[in-house]
Amino acid sequence: MQSATRQSEAAASQPAEPNSAHTAKRAKLSVLLVTGDDLLWPQIGAHLGSEMVLKQVDSVDELLTTTPAGQPAIVLWDARGQSDAATVLSRLQLHSPCFAVVALDDAGGAPAWTNPIALRQIIAQVAIPVLPEELQAAIDSGREEVAARTALLGGDGMHGAAAPGAAAHGGAMPPILADARKSPWLPAAIIAGVLIAAVGAFLLVRHNAGAVRPTPVASPTAAPQPAGKASAAADEKVDLLIEKAQQAMLERHFIDPVDSSALTLYRRALVLDPDNGEAHQGLQRLAEILIARVQSALDERKFDMALQSLESARSINPADGRLAALDERITSLRAELGPAQILAAINAQNFDRAALLLDEAARSKSLSNAKVAQLRDELRRRREDADAANFLKLIDTRLQQDKLTEPRNDSAAYYLTQARAAGVSAAALQPLSQEIDKRLLQSARTAIDQRRFTDADRLLVDLRSIGAPTAAIAGLQHDLIAARSQQSAPAAGQPQSLDLAQSRLAQGKITEPDNDSALFYVNQLRAADPKNAALPRLSSAVQAAILDQARAALDAAQPAKADALLQLAAGLGPSADLAALTQRLAQTKQATPSMLEVPEASLTRVKGIQVDYPPEALRKNVEGWVELEYVVAADGKVASITVVDSSPPGVFDAAAIRALSRVRYKPALQGGKPAAVGTKIRIAFKLSK
Repeated sequence: MQSATRQSEAAASQPAEPNSAHTAKRAKLSVLLVTGDDLLWPQIGAHLGSEMVLKQVDSVDELLTTTPAGQPAIVLWDARGQSDAATVLSRLQLHSPCFAVVALDDAGGAPAWTNPIALRQIIAQVAIPVLPEELQAAIDSGREEVAARTALLGGDGMHGAAAPGAAAHGGAMPPILADARKSPWLPAAIIAGVLIAAVGAFLLVRHNAGAVRPTPVASPTAAPQPAGKASAAADEKVDLLIEKAQQAMLERHFIDPVDSSALTLYRRALVLDPDNGEAHQGLQRLAEILIARVQSALDERKFDMALQSLESARSINPADGRLAALDERITSLRAELGPAQILAAINAQNFDRAALLLDEAARSKSLSNAKVAQLRDELRRRREDADAANFLKLIDTRLQQDKLTEPRNDSAAYYLTQARAAGVSAAALQPLSQEIDKRLLQSARTAIDQRRFTDADRLLVDLRSIGAPTAAIAGLQHDLIAARSQQSAPAAGQPQSLDLAQSRLAQGKITEPDNDSALFYVNQLRAADPKNAALPRLSSAVQAAILDQARAALDAAQPAKADALLQLAAGLGPSADLAALTQRLAQTKQATPSMLEVPEASLTRVKGIQVDYPPEALRKNVEGWVELEYVVAADGKVASITVVDSSPPGVFDAAAIRALSRVRYKPALQGGKPAAVGTKIRIAFKLSK
């Protein structure tokens, strides 16, 4: 596939030497890089002077098509793996006798170029990877060769520039050049004769030398090896994504089109396998190419291309030291860029940087308020779309890996809950939600049939947490209670608290309501019949359910809630899981930085408090209040609610917590960024008069 030629010029030309009548501007010498390997571009461009202009083409055919016949130039030809070098060199010299060719090859291929150098078909061979001193020497030789050939054949090849050496003759033509003007066929005949003799000698020497060939390099698109056996389906998908990404690199689809670009495909592979080395290596190579494209596009004042490449490179490696210099250069062009830089960051899904640029534009008044508002809406929409797409991919991947509920913070059920909290549409989630419900219901049914009642209880809790159909859950509850009854019919006189504890456990009422939960009835049984044979198993099941809730609270960064649950679990006796979670809670508290405390009145509610008066207190005409402390997270949601004091104690606590958990705030700002803050509130419960 033929790509557009890339070009990078120096910032300013050097002044030309005086001519006989006036001072003329010296034309820049073209350096033509013939390669499909974009990594050579930055290696070579960094070592060219301001008197040269570097252009890259993919193939010799493209060079011959896009370059005028007879143009003077240094040709840097990537000859790795070439099987017919003599033919290529012949085509280049016939197209322009003023070409000075440098062969780029592996170090092991040097012997094959001895005779072409001796016959002046090429002027040098430079080994890959390129060493600066070797490249500089070859460039200097090439410049001298171009000057000599241009002087021999006439100055027209330089497109009006004075040929080097012309001033030495006081503007007069060399004798051989005068003969060439009288007989236009003479230079061509001389060059053709030299080429025929050179090609013949070259082929003869190569034949006698056993046709030494440059050693082909390994293709960068070799098929990746399987990354592991954890999930065959997921591994196969990763391999396919990497193969597509490598093909996109070959076709120069680096960041466009978005869905099939190398950048997107490598990132999708890392979603499935975050430690995949081939994907990380591919992104590093892509970043190098994008940095080179930024420099070239800025030289050509193609700002949209430069910004898109820059922000895409930044999204790969924000710590790249070259970004600061490019940002500084772009800052000087800010007046010409307008909102293009912000849109480029949004398109590259570099949303945090886009937000910073928007804040800067608003402070500096470089954009109108209406434009800033429009871009903020676009940023919000694109961020939500990206989050939704990411959640959907994660849920689908965990389903393929059969990770329905475990691990708790990296399962299909976990990401489904997170997606709903993030506002992903129900229509988009419906197929995945139905598949999770179906599999969990099947697992719960199997657990009941196999008399694994503890597993069935846990699966029922999971089904409730993801909002599975109520009718299906009720059916499973009925079957679970019936199966328990069949396995061990209650003996005459068995405490009622045992049956109630088992029933509430099956219903998922673990700790609430306070006087009608599984924990409540287990404690009643312990007080009334501490030697009951069913008590150890039942206590263990209730404790496991409480610990699951505490683990979820820790995963959701709610240490206060987790602490309260762990205290309840500790009342049922020691266990290894309880000790591990207690230690994790202590580490979380120690690692949590001190949080800014602010008055609740300084915050802005976007969703107010709606209190449900407890029915028992309403019936008894009881009034009271509850004082709570809590955290307003960076997204404005309420977390880590703790009761500080209440009156009457325990009467209104649960109702106050429920009401406060539904409140939403406008995020507090610290340093211009949303941040979590701590605060307190007193909720009063008063009866209407």
